Amino acid sequence: MSAEDRHRLAVAAADKEAAAFELDHAELNLQEAIVVALEHGEDPEVIAEVVDLEPEKVLELKGSVDQPPLPSLEDLTSMAPDTAVPGSVPDAS
Repeated sequence: MSAEDRHRLAVAAADKEAAAFELDHAELNLQEAIVVALEHGEDPEVIAEVVDLEPEKVLELKGSVDQPPLPSLEDLTSMAPDTAVPGSVPDAS
């Protein structure tokens, strides 16, 4: 295989990978925008019409809005029992 053909193939594969990444990123942005609109009380059917999706897809995302949010790392550390780290020196205060 010539160096030119090898280079052309590598560039085409990289372009395809970059396009797939951009598509995934755009999908996540759209999902986030839909979730925010749902949180603001927008009608799922109107959202579906605006974003050109089936209403069922928007309603699937609505289900994720109705669930409680996952706790943050800060929430988890504040809920953890106050235990000493093995090998640490206890606080003498």
